[in-house]
Amino acid sequence: MNNIRVWDLPLRLFHWLLVFCVAGAYFCVKSAGITEGWLSETGLDWMTWHSRFGYAVLTLILFRLIWGVVGPYYARFTQFIVGPRKIIAYVRTIKLHTTTWTAGHNPLGAWSVVAMLLAFGVQAASGLFASDDILFEGPLSGLDPAISRFFNSIHHASEWVLVALVALHLCAIAYYSLFRRHALIRAMVTGDVPADRPMDAKASARSQDNAATAIRASIVLLICAAFVFWLSQL
Repeated sequence: MNNIRVWDLPLRLFHWLLVFCVAGAYFCVKSAGITEGWLSETGLDWMTWHSRFGYAVLTLILFRLIWGVVGPYYARFTQFIVGPRKIIAYVRTIKLHTTTWTAGHNPLGAWSVVAMLLAFGVQAASGLFASDDILFEGPLSGLDPAISRFFNSIHHASEWVLVALVALHLCAIAYYSLFRRHALIRAMVTGDVPADRPMDAKASARSQDNAATAIRASIVLLICAAFVFWLSQL
């Protein structure tokens, strides 16, 4: 069995940085509500760190949206987003245990990516308008009280949607790892995916995991970071 490079380095870094920043934001907002124990005695402004992680999440989401257009072949949305018919057909192959190997995301995984990008994007963007009038005020919370209340409600109500999506994502990883023998975690670390059939040379070259790709990704990331920083200073 031969390996092909599917996930480019910028995409892999995006994935693991998003995991870290989302976990950090969640940990900080929960720590802010603790009034006893060592967490309350650290002296850290947990909501400030929550907002910092939130800005980082927003930067990463913007990067991924742009990278899904200008990134290498397997990172592009046009490569893996499919319509309802192909999703239904794929689900049927799962039931019949006749699924075929494909490089990149399968149809269900593709829409899982879209759902998580949308959910985390809305959560991070709504935080710009959120305010609790005590510990935190987003940079855009002063634009209009009604708008601030609307996005504040979304920011708080979306928590369990995000938890459910992450739980579903982890369950899917466990299923494909344990029952389908797909090394998904290793692939997102190394970028390489084992192919169950001989692949032509173009298949691996499509990932374009090289210095030029890294430079292009750095430029995109800097633009996104600069934009989010500008928003944070409003």
